[in-house]
Amino acid sequence: MGTECIIIADDHPVFREALRSLVACLVPEAIVLDADTYEAALALARGQPHQPSMFILDLFFSRKNIRAELEALRHEFDRSAIVVVTMAEDRATMQSILDYGINGFINKSISPSELIEALKEVRQGEIVVRLPEKATEIKRKEIHLSDRQKEVLKLVADGKTNKEIAAILAISPFTVRIHVSAMMRALGVSSRLEATTMGLIEGLINVEDKRPE
Repeated sequence: MGTECIIIADDHPVFREALRSLVACLVPEAIVLDADTYEAALALARGQPHQPSMFILDLFFSRKNIRAELEALRHEFDRSAIVVVTMAEDRATMQSILDYGINGFINKSISPSELIEALKEVRQGEIVVRLPEKATEIKRKEIHLSDRQKEVLKLVADGKTNKEIAAILAISPFTVRIHVSAMMRALGVSSRLEATTMGLIEGLINVEDKRPE
């Protein structure tokens, strides 16, 4: 057998580098390759002489949800362990991911030591789930955004600042702050990244949502 290969894909460079370091400590003999897009990770995997022993993937890449890609990945790399490490924490999303035959669903909020232990369990053949203790299943019917809040959410997901949103919508930055705060309360999140993640999960935003320049 050739050298073991592990592939990491995450579009946040700091988290990706930290994850790479953890994996290198866990499996020092492995070749650890990383990419900032799902497509690049797939190309790396297909370029190896043997199937990677493990994929460690985020679920969202620049607002692209790769959930629909996971079933095909599972079929193509049937001998690889596949682990999703993501900001998503609701049990409905977790279950839908595991239904594709994925080996692990891990929330990014867990500690580095917990992450290492979870990856060890996956390597031992376990199906692993690590969610925050207070994680609960999303109640879709309770999420109600106004049209303006949805508009603000899409701009937040595009990485726009409050000042930029104000200019685009022709409203004051103070009004933008009010809309952002109300939108985040409605989604039950505390950061712009979590708002984007929740928006993707709920179908409130998607990759094709592009506001005219």
